[in-house]
Amino acid sequence: MAVQARLQTTAKLARIGVSVSPLCLLCGQQDEDHNHLFFSCSYSQQCLNDIRSWMSIPGVSSDLQQITRGIDHSRHSQFKKQVWYAGLAAIVYVVWQCRNGSFWDKYVPTVQNSVKSIKHAVRDRIKVVMPKKVSRRDCTWFLAL
Repeated sequence: MAVQARLQTTAKLARIGVSVSPLCLLCGQQDEDHNHLFFSCSYSQQCLNDIRSWMSIPGVSSDLQQITRGIDHSRHSQFKKQVWYAGLAAIVYVVWQCRNGSFWDKYVPTVQNSVKSIKHAVRDRIKVVMPKKVSRRDCTWFLAL
């Protein structure tokens, strides 16, 4: 839904009269549309930067489409690409979850808590679906995360 820009952001909800304000619920600085929420918003951008640094995801773009294209076209193993995609999916999920928490519960967790949650989700998910045939280098890289 995020990649297809089909999530109901506050900017969309404000246009149809459901929300009072189109401002981002995480940073309050700009209207909340998909481009802002993923990853122009200071909150989501910090999450992205921390996870990108942790996983050594190449590139500098903060556009969701360009990040996925960059991962797809990178010269790394399929396993590493899949772990990066899992990390990106976890960021999108947690950012949307934080946004909803802000809307419904009036609570936004710190970036550090969100990043910690993303790291746990990625590690746990990959451990469950980790293929049997993974190169020693990739296995060492993953275990070092």
